[in-house]
This record gives sequence, C-alpha cells and structure tokens, in this order.
Amino acid sequence: MPAVLVPFIVVHVSAVIAKLGVFFRIPRLQSVAEVNGFLKRYKPYERTADWILWVTGAGLLYFASWQMLRQTWMIVSIGLYLLVFVMVRYALMKELEKIASSKKLLATDELKRLRINNWCVGIITVVLLGVIATLMMTKP
Repeated sequence: MPAVLVPFIVVHVSAVIAKLGVFFRIPRLQSVAEVNGFLKRYKPYERTADWILWVTGAGLLYFASWQMLRQTWMIVSIGLYLLVFVMVRYALMKELEKIASSKKLLATDELKRLRINNWCVGIITVVLLGVIATLMMTKP
C-alpha cells in the first residue's frame, strides 16, 4: 500500500465515524424543538463530513491501482458503502426534516417512527460496514 493512502484512510474513516454519530443523538430527541435545534447544529457538520468523504474517497480511488478497482470485491465494497451513505442521508435526515417542519409541538408518533428508523438503519449499517471490512481484509 502506498504511503500516500494512509492519511487519506485516516481522514476518511474519521469522517465516517463523525457522520455515523447521528445514530447516538437521535434517541435523545424528545420534541420538535429539539429536532430543530439538532438539525441547525448538525447540518453544517454533516455537509463538511460529506465533502470530506467524497474528496478523500475520490483520492483513494485516484491513488488505487486500476487492477484493484476492477476486482469484484472492491466494486461490491464501493457499492455497499454508497448504499450506507444513501441510507443515512435519506432515511434518517429526511425523516428529521419532516419532523422539524411539523406543526406539532411533541410529534410523539413521528419521533417514535424516527427512533425505529434509526435502529433499523443503524443495524443495517453495522452489518454492511462489517461486510465491507470483511471484503477489504480478505479480498476474496
């Protein structure tokens, strides 16, 4: 592995961990006002993490060999990684935005659905990241 990849990997993995921090904050949200406050604080943070992920991901692809990028395990890993990104982006963030734009004060049913979505997306994400890690380590 070229030495230039190590900083890209460290920054990339740090941004992944930062982006997945949303899973730990959602269960603590109790009202629409808390969701609004969370979204106002989290949106710039999420955009920064997104940009870092895309830039470092592109850098990793640029410095990787063409032969490695054509292997099935790498293509499947990249596809699963994009699936995780889309799930977090659209399944959780769109639900948060829908609750934030709600006219209700507590929105208990919506918050309950958000927590269930959070658990489902969280479990699927952990499983998919485990599959990706296994593919990256074993290179079948």
